[in-house]
Formats: sequence, structure tokens, C-alpha cells
Amino acid sequence: MGGVSPVTRQLLEGCARRTFTVGQVARLIRQGADPRALGRLRVHGSIPGRAPSWQNRRCSCLSFAIDSPTNRPFLVASGADDSQVPVVLPQWSSRQLQRDILSALIDGGADINADDFVEQPPIMVAIRAGNMTAVEALLARQADVRGIWGPVMRLPHLGRAAPSATREYEETLMSIYRRLVQHDSTLAAERSAGGDSLVHEAAVAPSIFSQQFIDQYLTLITSHGADITARDPVGYTPLHVAALRGSAFLAEWLCRRITAVDVNRGRPPQPHRTPLAVAAEALDGVIRAQQHQQQQLGEALGERDTRRIRQHKTIIQTLLRSGAAPSIALMPTATEWDRRHRQVVVTEHATVLNEVPGVVMWVINGALAPQRDHSMLLARLLPLAPHHDGAHPHPSPSNMAFGPHEAEAIAWKIGAFLHEPPAAVAAIDQYLIGESVLRRRVRAAVGHFVKSAATQTSSNREVVGGTRYQQQGDKRVKVTVPPLQCFAVRGSGGQKGEKMTGVREVVHKAWLDEVAKYHLVGVVKGFNEHLDDQDCQCEWGQLGRIDRQTGLFVSLGIE
Repeated sequence: MGGVSPVTRQLLEGCARRTFTVGQVARLIRQGADPRALGRLRVHGSIPGRAPSWQNRRCSCLSFAIDSPTNRPFLVASGADDSQVPVVLPQWSSRQLQRDILSALIDGGADINADDFVEQPPIMVAIRAGNMTAVEALLARQADVRGIWGPVMRLPHLGRAAPSATREYEETLMSIYRRLVQHDSTLAAERSAGGDSLVHEAAVAPSIFSQQFIDQYLTLITSHGADITARDPVGYTPLHVAALRGSAFLAEWLCRRITAVDVNRGRPPQPHRTPLAVAAEALDGVIRAQQHQQQQLGEALGERDTRRIRQHKTIIQTLLRSGAAPSIALMPTATEWDRRHRQVVVTEHATVLNEVPGVVMWVINGALAPQRDHSMLLARLLPLAPHHDGAHPHPSPSNMAFGPHEAEAIAWKIGAFLHEPPAAVAAIDQYLIGESVLRRRVRAAVGHFVKSAATQTSSNREVVGGTRYQQQGDKRVKVTVPPLQCFAVRGSGGQKGEKMTGVREVVHKAWLDEVAKYHLVGVVKGFNEHLDDQDCQCEWGQLGRIDRQTGLFVSLGIE
């Protein structure tokens, strides 16, 4: 705060320390204090740097008078070697006092619209602080919200040192953004001076916000004009930028809302520069940089390094689950650099495929859970239910009598009304996000299996199979029964020329096609491992079911 008069320094410090009343502010201004003066925070004992970063630009009295109701750091102080130290200033004793202080400063001549490389705009400081009181006070005094330094609705951040956002701060910040679009609904479509949309800007913001907040923020701005597929000046879409910067939450949100064509869209005039290619390059760069760090400096990977690798891998997996596999064929292989990037993708593609079996089983179990739970309870209650067997001398009422597994079968049929085929398909869509051949085949297989298991069987035991004892003549023999075989493969021998197989084999057939198409390695079968892949071999046009009434083969229409 050098270069200012003592009375102005008193005004600046009083605003930052919250030691003023409205009358004291007015008195200092009358005594010559300049409310337009600027000051900068500095850690006690540190030496001022020559070129402070944009994050530590100087603030006016108006900006210093803004506090954070959630105690969120929103200003930085210069530390040793010009480092940036996030700062939490004290709160005013009441929201009304803060509002009155801001009004007194503005009435005294404070510049409400100051905006240059030297001074931070007060409205931006208020937003970053999560201070609705200050935002409302500034809007009421006609503070500019357009054409200022950066789009007013961009996500705030204080660099790498900023802590993760709390739920309270996120809720307050979202309320402020809603208030801003209420004030001017075109703010969400504003672009930065460099030509980036708010969605592009969100992709480069540090990962301090939760997935829920990012979802709400993106939904808000895109519903008011922000374009999720717009290109920046170098031709990148927001998904490209998210892939480059490791913004996993943003990539997840975008992939659930754009088409597979957009997921696989390159950068003009380079069709191979798809989001998947950019993500692979970014991950490879991070890995190589950290390998260099370990080899040359002998430093082990820290939590931040591990997190960055995990974020970039997550983005590649998200893209592949969203239908980005066709981008693999576009990736060049001419140089070692190119081949290394492609190998990064192939490795993560195998990871995605190896997760599919677990997802499929989880989805099937979830869809059948209501039927299983209720039928199990009903099977126990049915024998206890009173009924009337007829006229005298039959007892009335009496307990119902059932043969072996008869109550179980009746309960299972009643419980069939509770199974949820649409829920199963929707759950698959939560994992395999975008349109793809793999998703189409897995959805069809799971849907058919759930329907067959719920309506074409007599018990859950028939669905899951397993080891059990059967009476063969005068002996009880232990036999292994496979899980429900509800898929017929035409032209494969067996009953009426069809071989029956199960959902795991059909899903694995979909994996095998992906493996062959993209030359993948490391995909694990995960069942019947004592056999080769012959039990999964068929053409998709051969796959169908056997109609129970006619006994005829009916194609499932899976291609």
C-alpha cells in the first residue's frame, strides 16, 4: 500500500480488517482518503516481487470491503519468492453493515467498474467470494457485468493453492450465477477476449468443484446460450479442452449430452485430432514428465502427480464409454510418438472392456432384485396362508399344502410383475454412455436376459444355476446346472439345430468383436476360463430365442 497518504492507508486497512462503521468511512473520505486507491496483500516479512501474477492484482477499498460468508479464500497475498498465498479476510458483523459500507464507498467516489490489469473488478471479487450481498449491492448500483476482464460468469479459482470448494460455497456460488442470468440472460453466451466460451473456460478451471456443482453450472449456462460444441480460435471444442486439461467432470457431463459424431470430431483441418487423441497425448505427456522427474531428480510421485494421471486415464475411459472407439482408427502410427499415444488408448480400452462383465451382472441383479426379494418372502408366507378346502369335514380355515418347490414357483411368477426391464437398459446406458455397436449389443442382450429370467423361468435357482442334487433312479447325484441359457444360436447343432447359450457368452462375443476390430490385448474372459472362446463364437444374425409356444427360432435382431 505504498505511495498512499496515511488517511487513505487507514481506509484501505480498515476495509480489509472490518474495523469500520459507516460514519467512520464517510469521515475518512471527507478528510481526504481516496476510495479509488489500490492496495495489495502481502505476507508479513515477505519482499514484494517485481511482477505479481494476475491473481494478485491490486484491489480497491471496494474490493477489500467484500468478505466471504463461507470463509472461502478469495484473495491472495504475495509470499516469499512471489508465491501466492490464499487469504481469508474477517467477516463483517452483519450483512447489512457490509451493504452500508459498500454504499458509503461508492457514494464517496469508489470506482464500481474499475477493470484493467492493475485492479480486480469488484463484481468479480464478490462472485469469487461467494458473497450474494455484495453482488446485489453492486448490481443495484449499476455495476458493469459485460465487457469486463473475463466473462463475469466464468468459474472462479485462485490457482493450485486453492482448497476444494465446500458444499456451502458451491450452493452460494450457484445462487449467484442464477441471479446473474436473471439480471442478464445473455451473460452465459459471452466469450472471453481470447474467443473462449464459458464451457471452454470451465475446462481449464482447476478441479476444486464437485461433479454435482459442475453439472448444475453447465446445465445453467448451456440452457442460456452457451454452446457445448462450439470451437475456440484454434478449432478445439470444449471436449477437446477438457481432454487436454484433465477436466474429468466436464468430460463426463459433455459426453452424456453430445452425439457420438461430436465425440469423434477432429480439429480442422486435422480429422485425427479428436478428443481421444488429445487425451492420449496429454496422458502420455504427464507420464513422461513424471518418469523424467523420477529418473533425473530421484523424486517419487506425489499425490498431485498420481491424481493427474488418474484424471487423464478417467477421461480416456469416459471417451471410450461414450463411443470414441472409432477415433482409434484415425490415430496415426507413423512415428514412435504416434504409436505410444495409440498404445495408451488401447490399454485403457481394455480396462473399459474388462469392467463390462461386472457392470452387466450388477445391472441384471439390480433389475431382478425386486422380484427376488418379494418372491422369497411370498414363498415363505404362502404355506402359512389360511384357506378353505371345501365343505365339512374339511377344516376351515387350514394351511395351504404345496409340493416340492411349488410355493417357490408360484411366488416367482407373482414376483415377475416387479421386474424392471427399462431400468436394466437405463443402467447400461449409465456406463456405456454414447451410441456404439458395443452398447447396442450389450443393451439388447441384457434386456432379453432380464425379460426371460423374470417371465420364462420358475425360480431364481433356474436363473443363476449352480451345483445341486438331482434324483437319478435310486440315487441322489450332484450335478452342475449352468445359468439360464435363453439365447439360441441358429445352425450350431443341438435341439432343432440351435445351440443354447447364456448372457455372459453373448456379452463376451461383443468384447471379442471389439478386440478384433481395434487389435486390443489384455481383455479377460472372466468365466468358463477352462474353455477357449469357441463357446462365444457366432454371427450376430444367428442369435435369437426359442418361442415357447411354437418351439421355433425367433431372431433377436441384434446386429
